Amino acid sequence: MIEGELERPVNGPARSAQGKLAAIQLLRIVAASVVAVLHVALAFADHVGEGLGIGRETGPADQMAVMLFFLVSGYVMVISSRGRFGRSGARWSFWRRRLIRIMPAYWIASLALAGVFLTIQPRPVDPAALLRSLALVPYWPPDGGLRPLPFLWVGWTLFYEMCFYAVFGLFIALRKTAALGATAAALLALVLAGFAVPPENAFLFAVTRPVLLMFLAGMGIALWRGGGGAASGRLRVAALLAMCAALALIPEPAMPEAMGFDYLAWCGLPALLLALAVLGGPLALPAPRAVVAAGDMSYALYLLHLPIAWAWLWLWARLPFFDPGPWDYLVSALLATWAASWLFFVHVERPMTAGLNRLARSPHGGRVTA
Repeated sequence: MIEGELERPVNGPARSAQGKLAAIQLLRIVAASVVAVLHVALAFADHVGEGLGIGRETGPADQMAVMLFFLVSGYVMVISSRGRFGRSGARWSFWRRRLIRIMPAYWIASLALAGVFLTIQPRPVDPAALLRSLALVPYWPPDGGLRPLPFLWVGWTLFYEMCFYAVFGLFIALRKTAALGATAAALLALVLAGFAVPPENAFLFAVTRPVLLMFLAGMGIALWRGGGGAASGRLRVAALLAMCAALALIPEPAMPEAMGFDYLAWCGLPALLLALAVLGGPLALPAPRAVVAAGDMSYALYLLHLPIAWAWLWLWARLPFFDPGPWDYLVSALLATWAASWLFFVHVERPMTAGLNRLARSPHGGRVTA
């Protein structure tokens, strides 16, 4: 997922619920909701009874949502790390915070899915595959596809998030310009190396996919906006129109799971145009606090919608005064997912992340830098 945490800057207060933060949170919750709705609808509800009776062609919608996550991560890392560039110990502090932010919630969601498969929805669980998944070690899927998928299959995106953080953190101890330049050069080098990497080793193939360029694009937007750049209203509307044209005109790649440059044009370009329209200038949103709160739970929503959808298949047919059908399942599963995601964020993810970050501090309150 998905990384969209807007950390409190070292030398200043957290951003308000207005402006850029609300826009970022809007992109996060829209992207997570698109993924959850499409997965629950087409991978679950459409297989209940006679199905939903709708077409299964969604275009690049779910993949475009993932590209938005990558763009947001690139953007957020630039603006949230402003006070950390050039600091002694920044590298280890950054990596530790990223691990704490991403991995524990992912482990909980993966183990929750394993628990569902071992109890109410019996399905085989390969312990070796589960362990590789928990460590985000890419491996080829059983169907022979070219996209390495973990046990909790939406977790494939977290591999790219962690790759980006590994590279970004490697250079964060440099001054800002040098750090971002080195990060960009490293990402470009990985993508260029992909031209010579055959689909034989899952890790090498995955780590050289062009989707890494989406993080670079997010960094570029953040630098442009942070330097005072802004697009006019007309240009942002034009970006939205161009996005619609790209969605209509760019064909689906013959092998989207290979995540090549044709894949990037198919779903990455529309995501970039949408990000430019939303982040390219001031954006007045109604109820910005509600948007920010919804964005806060987006990571939980992204991770939990699969285990909840599986569990709901068992529970939904047993609810009293309920007529089980595919549309009943879809609506009730989505409502349960959004509610559970919010509760997970409030009562598990947020306090767990804060607690682990406190534990990572030295006894005197400073951050561990070794």
